[in-house]
Amino acid sequence: MRRTSWLILACASLLHLGLLVGWRWQAPLVPYFFDATVLSGGRGLDFYSVYQAGYNARHGQDIYEGDPSRVHVVVPYFTPYRYLPPMAYTVGAALSLVAPLRAYEIWVVTVELTLLACVAATYWYTRYDLDLLARLAAMWLVFTPYYLELFMGQFSLVQGALVFAMLLAATTIASGQASPADPSSRPGRWFDAVWIGSVLWKINTIVFIPVQFRLRRWRALVAGAVVVAGLTLPYFVVFPAHWSDFINNNFGSTVAGHELGNLGFRQLVYETLSVAGASPLVQRIAQLAVVGVVAVLALLLTLLPRQARITTLLSLWLTAFFLISPQVWEHHYVMLLPVLVIAYRQRPNWQVAGLWLLLALPTPFGFTSLQSTIAANHDLRAFALQPVWALLLQHASKAVPAVLLFAYLAADAVRAPQVSSPAVAPRVSMPTAATASNSPKPAASQC
Repeated sequence: MRRTSWLILACASLLHLGLLVGWRWQAPLVPYFFDATVLSGGRGLDFYSVYQAGYNARHGQDIYEGDPSRVHVVVPYFTPYRYLPPMAYTVGAALSLVAPLRAYEIWVVTVELTLLACVAATYWYTRYDLDLLARLAAMWLVFTPYYLELFMGQFSLVQGALVFAMLLAATTIASGQASPADPSSRPGRWFDAVWIGSVLWKINTIVFIPVQFRLRRWRALVAGAVVVAGLTLPYFVVFPAHWSDFINNNFGSTVAGHELGNLGFRQLVYETLSVAGASPLVQRIAQLAVVGVVAVLALLLTLLPRQARITTLLSLWLTAFFLISPQVWEHHYVMLLPVLVIAYRQRPNWQVAGLWLLLALPTPFGFTSLQSTIAANHDLRAFALQPVWALLLQHASKAVPAVLLFAYLAADAVRAPQVSSPAVAPRVSMPTAATASNSPKPAASQC
């Protein structure tokens, strides 16, 4: 390994250690992060939501109940549970057997070990190129939204790890072949199982359905629908009270007001139009337009007859989620880490490195008057704060790099060569172990 690579890895390790120290002793980093400031340094809000749901599950209570007067509250604070039922009945129930604070610490260790496992998998993915590994490891280790992942006790990094596993499995996919996908191949079974598991973990990877359609993985689509419905609908038959809340929280909410902590693209559009004095009707049309344009563009790039990398299409859809979701919080951006790592591995360049840097840096929140304003009155998060430039810069700090990443991935898909018969959508297969052993290694464009 070159001396420069050793230096990169050493600096990244020290900065990562700084994030861990900041989580443990809080004070130095809290003012630079909106969520930490709003919670006045109180950690574990999102974790305690799952912990409380797990406790409710073990005691026969509604896991979605958020009214403290209707359930026995065993955590310092929590927000209403919003994930699919299986997480509450598995991870939540298991962790609720331990005291809340101890369970939170166990979860933080689990998240850290998951991150290190991703670094280890990256070592294999680089084909043991240590100089490249140093740069990719730094991308994993130095990412400030990860601090909030630990602070909130969130579950996005594990989802990112599942996405990374899918992307690694997708590197075995041979695109543009005439034979249909082989559902019995080992890579295919792993690809499908991880996808279904990711949907159960955090439902946002449901956006990968068009890619599964492109791959003609009908068994995966059917199995996913059966598993998710089978583990979800019976619960709401027994506890129907919060069915509408679950649907609205995960599929029906929109951006209709100010929220300083929401760093999604739709929130940026809302804030920008609000500054321009747009009417509620214009705001609604703009919100629908964002979703429509992004979804249609991603669909066209997925289904057009081109030999695009499957990893590119998966990454495109995950990035699209950040553009169309009405609620995107700072810690959610850790889910883009596998997208950035894979993109840089396939084509090392300054564009990807620059986008990673923009997403890895803290938001301007801690360096503007917004921090002192929110620290003094948390309710002001739902108002149009001044100065306007600081407000818009805060929202743009993550949303704009996400848009640029989507554009980069879209351009990569467009650059893919046309298949021989443009009138027919290409069939994409996952090679079996036998065919893989007798065929040459796929080129980078097939990864």
